[in-house]
Amino acid sequence: SALEKRVPVVIPALESLPHMPARWARLIVMAQEMLTQQAAS
Repeated sequence: SALEKRVPVVIPALESLPHMPARWARLIVMAQEMLTQQAAS
């Protein structure tokens, strides 16, 4: 594959999570936090 089994962007907050479902859940939380911060400013 073009990425040679590497992710295109490394997100340190996700590296310690054990599996993809946990990483997806954390990404959703991070997105919600970002949207909340943007709405407040």
